[in-house]
Amino acid sequence: MYIRTLQWSMDINGDGKFSMWEIWETLRWAFQLPGNLILEAIGQFPALATLLHVQASASTGYASLNTVPTKVLTLLFWICLFLWLVSRGNKPAAQAKPRTLLLPLPKDYPVTMK
Repeated sequence: MYIRTLQWSMDINGDGKFSMWEIWETLRWAFQLPGNLILEAIGQFPALATLLHVQASASTGYASLNTVPTKVLTLLFWICLFLWLVSRGNKPAAQAKPRTLLLPLPKDYPVTMK
């Protein structure tokens, strides 16, 4: 299966050097990768692609790549990944251990039963 999204060359003009615009384009490509891959996966199912008006396969062309829906899907992917990573850092509070007393309670001390 040919995946056009994964076809990328960092040295775009082939001069053997990396200029700032090539690095910028590579960063843009890496940022839009999740959305483009999702649209290409949708494009592999003709009925679903026709229903959603997605053109992301060899038979229909690749007009839907790098468009607004791709950017929306990409943004949702990165937000979900960020929230997942943030939530992984939150650990639940440890259960409070019952405190042990240094001296025993007197026999007539009122105690509530749970």
